[in-house]
Amino acid sequence: MKAIKLVIIPLLALLSACSTTYEAESDYNNAYNFNSVDSFHVVGDELYKNPYLSDMNRDRINDSISAELAKLNLDEENKSSADVLINYFVVTKDKVKVTSTPVSYSRYGAYGQSHISARDYVEGTIIIDVVDNKSQKSIWRSSIHKSVKEFDTPQERSQEIAKVIKAMFSEFPTQTS
Repeated sequence: MKAIKLVIIPLLALLSACSTTYEAESDYNNAYNFNSVDSFHVVGDELYKNPYLSDMNRDRINDSISAELAKLNLDEENKSSADVLINYFVVTKDKVKVTSTPVSYSRYGAYGQSHISARDYVEGTIIIDVVDNKSQKSIWRSSIHKSVKEFDTPQERSQEIAKVIKAMFSEFPTQTS
């Protein structure tokens, strides 16, 4: 099944190309009072329970989310008493990049045959939703799309996942005092 797969090739072998910087797309409900948020619960991908997402990578994502929200002075609580719930899902999609380059040049421009090459790669997407626990409505969403990179060690994978989650929550509306 090539189209969209819920495949995580060591998860977010993540969403990394050659770059170590990530830019998230985020949106939020500007009518929501983010000052009322004091606690959270990471539900994770419980709703979709992606069978291709390993428990190790699921734990890495959950831990990274908890760490970022703790930096925002939010307390982690159980699901029933938390102010907001954190859901996420990860999707990968097989893609092909085709490039064409002329083989020969003259002073009049390119001529002759072109060299065409194709490269298969996997694009990964992680989407995080923050949901108000009382109304069950989304109040904030962030996503990152990148080519998936493989890692040599579990430590590299953990570090990269932490970078992705940090980039996503850098756009979370902060509380004002």
